[in-house]
Amino acid sequence: MAGSLGWRNEDPIGWKLSNWEQVVPDAFRKIEAAARLEQLAGILGKLMDQVAVEEGLINQGDYQVLSVLRLSHHRGESMTATEVARHLEMTNATMVNRVDRLENLGYAERTPHPFDRRSAYLAITQEGIACAERVVFLRTEERDRLLGALTDRERKSLTTLLRKLAAAWS
Repeated sequence: MAGSLGWRNEDPIGWKLSNWEQVVPDAFRKIEAAARLEQLAGILGKLMDQVAVEEGLINQGDYQVLSVLRLSHHRGESMTATEVARHLEMTNATMVNRVDRLENLGYAERTPHPFDRRSAYLAITQEGIACAERVVFLRTEERDRLLGALTDRERKSLTTLLRKLAAAWS
């Protein structure tokens, strides 16, 4: 059936926009950039999940926790699970599941909070540090590969535009 609609799979966003333009003229060209951002975010998310999985993690969310713990460790700071969850904008329940997995993998450990028996600090282990550093290297390589179609000047322009959007949306 897809072939009968003219779908060629080369550019699904372009296909949708050109077909919707026939139904609702001038409505969708204005949002092409947002549609492409959404498409690319999905692709990038899947690739970053794949990098994390190849390193034994469930997904990039587990890496994000390791990343925060690695940076906290580097600064000589301690963080509770609640603080990490707040920083990453995830629920406490999600954080508990992630920390349990990271503990089982030997990448993180809980240490008692000195003043609050209900709370614990999270610490990254040496194995967790090694994993976080491998994953950040692989993520950087993959992102660089994905941006390989752009010149350095185009990358800088894109970064400027994306920062402008991020500031406007937050």
